Amino acid sequence: MKIINKQDFVSSIILFLTGIIFYFVIIPKEIILEDEAVIGPDLLPNICVILITFLSILLFLKSIKTQNLKDQITNNEIIESDKEKQIHKLSNKSLILGTPSQFSSLELKRVFLLSLNIFISIFLFTYVDVLVSSIYLIISCCIVCGLRKIWIILSLCSGLILLAYILLYQVLGTAVG
Repeated sequence: MKIINKQDFVSSIILFLTGIIFYFVIIPKEIILEDEAVIGPDLLPNICVILITFLSILLFLKSIKTQNLKDQITNNEIIESDKEKQIHKLSNKSLILGTPSQFSSLELKRVFLLSLNIFISIFLFTYVDVLVSSIYLIISCCIVCGLRKIWIILSLCSGLILLAYILLYQVLGTAVG
C-alpha cells in the first residue's frame, strides 16, 4: 500500500470520521422525530451524511495504491525525473503567502464573489423573501460562473424554482418562508 496523495488521504479520514459522528451522534440528538410526519425531518441530513461518508471512502481508495515489486522498481526511476520536473514547475508558479498557489487569480475572484452572493442571498432570505433570495442566488451564481446567455439563465432559474416548489409544497406538503 502506498499513499499517493497525502492531502486526499488525510481529508478522507477526517470526512469519514465526521460523517460517522454526524450520523450516529449529532443528527439523532439534534433532530426531533415526529410520529405524524410521513417523511422524517432527519431524512435529508442523513442522506447527505451518507453520501459524504461514501465519497470519503472513494477518496481514501483513490489516495492509496498497491503496487507489485516490478512496478515499484520502474516507478522509482520515473518518480526521480518527475520530481525534478515538479520542482521546476513549482518554482515558476506564483506564490501566495510563501507557498505555491494551485489556483489562478480568476478562480480566487470567483470563489470570493460566489461566497459574497451566498451571504447576500442569506440576508435576502432572512429580511425580504424566499423567492427573491432564490432568484438572486441562481442568477448571480450563473453570472459569476460565466453564463451570459439570458435564455439559459432564465430556464435554470425558473426550472429550479419550479422543481423546488413541486418538491416542497406538492410532494412533501411543507411550507417555506
